[in-house]
Amino acid sequence: MSLKFWLKTGLYRFMPGGYGYYRRLSRHRDPNYVFEHDLHPVRLKHSQKQGWQPASPDDKFVFRDYSSYEEYLDHQKQKIDEILKIRGGFSNQEVTSYRLKFFRRFKHLHRLLPREAVIVCAGARQGTEVEVLRDLGFGNAYGIDLNPGPENPLVRPGDFMKMQEKSSSVDLIYCNCVDHAFNLEQFFAEHARVIKPNGYALYDLPVNEDDGQGAFESVAIGRAEDVLLLMLPHFEKVVKIDSEDRWKWVLLQGKAINDQ
Repeated sequence: MSLKFWLKTGLYRFMPGGYGYYRRLSRHRDPNYVFEHDLHPVRLKHSQKQGWQPASPDDKFVFRDYSSYEEYLDHQKQKIDEILKIRGGFSNQEVTSYRLKFFRRFKHLHRLLPREAVIVCAGARQGTEVEVLRDLGFGNAYGIDLNPGPENPLVRPGDFMKMQEKSSSVDLIYCNCVDHAFNLEQFFAEHARVIKPNGYALYDLPVNEDDGQGAFESVAIGRAEDVLLLMLPHFEKVVKIDSEDRWKWVLLQGKAINDQ
């Protein structure tokens, strides 16, 4: 089951100029783009250190000072556009690193889910996690993102705060951008709504990276344990918790009867 994954990972690692969709992304680099002059107006307010609500040392979370939900959407959509214009996408080393990380997350999922399982990767951006799932045999995996980028074959437009998926229709949701949520309580409630009874949610949580504040994060997370406490009321149980490097990942199982 993993042969396809390893063969493609080798191509991504060693192919000069990139491979597949990532090679096409490199064409979108804009040598005339000057970040300091051409950035989207919303980025004048929201950067790594600017645009946050005032916080006290006792706050578990610090949220961005968005004036509206539309401002949140505009801000979140800029990340992939800037990456493409400035760098033309992702290097071979980056893609390989992403693929290996996602392989470690997903390699045991076949013990929980059939290959025909519907898996949604929320906030998937260019869709590396989707491709890894498909390489492992989960052909019904797809991603959603506010801005999937140009001609993305893996990710469709979608908002993980207001998902288009029907209630109790998804076997598993995966997300590694919890710190991009507009509202954490609503975020987990929405995901619990769309997963099937006894379905699963798998989250990667950042652990104290730059105090949780980045250029596009919408909520600064000091401790992953505080996020876990917000998750628990929306799910039946924690199946597994593990950590590596700068990430703590949590696998939860949904309730037997979806009462969201």
